[in-house]
Amino acid sequence: MNKIHLLVWVLNLIAVQHFFGQLEINQPAAKKGGWTTQKMPTQVSMEFTRNQSFRSLVPNAEFLNTPLGERANETPLNVWSYGLGIQTGLGKWVRVESGLLWLQQGEQYRYNDPNSDSSLSYTNKYRYLGLPLALNIQYGSSFRVFLGAGIAPMIFNRSIQQINWSTALGANEKETLKIKNNDYSSAVFQGFVQAGMQYTGERGWGMILKAVYRQQFTNTYGKYNAYIHKANALGFTFGISKTW
Repeated sequence: MNKIHLLVWVLNLIAVQHFFGQLEINQPAAKKGGWTTQKMPTQVSMEFTRNQSFRSLVPNAEFLNTPLGERANETPLNVWSYGLGIQTGLGKWVRVESGLLWLQQGEQYRYNDPNSDSSLSYTNKYRYLGLPLALNIQYGSSFRVFLGAGIAPMIFNRSIQQINWSTALGANEKETLKIKNNDYSSAVFQGFVQAGMQYTGERGWGMILKAVYRQQFTNTYGKYNAYIHKANALGFTFGISKTW
């Protein structure tokens, strides 16, 4: 009788294994292609940004309340900025982005005397080192699109003014002034929004393309300057990334 029970138990075990084996075989194949979203691994990147920088400028009413004069005619300036970044995912849909940013912003001015051949032009550039921090919503896997916003405390490095002028007698002159003193605030605070796309290949190398708008919230100049200056910018960024 024991042999019969053992035989029945073995046959039942074989039947169960066969049943679950059939279930595994008959399961539909995993769907390939299309948009799949997985947690993003940690990546590092190097980024190059071309900014069109423009400013808001008003008299400092708490100091001298000096009229803007010809400075009202300053126009936007195109400048380059560079950054090193690190990104890590917080699940399928969210990622955190930080890094180190070397930022340039500024404005330019040009005047030609209608009554002579004399002219005057200058560019003002403001350079900063910053630590941006952004939170992005993303979608996709090897190819991703993202939208995000962040903040960026910036430490003032220096201001560079390049001046060119000509006289009615035909002389052409130029001068470069590098300024780092108490006329400028030691730090400014900015916010930014960004949107773009990123592709990551099988070996972990990838590319980033994004548009970034920056808004400065604090004054570029010191408390006792004649003006309150805030530099803003719209930039387009190209970057190279590598999975870490």
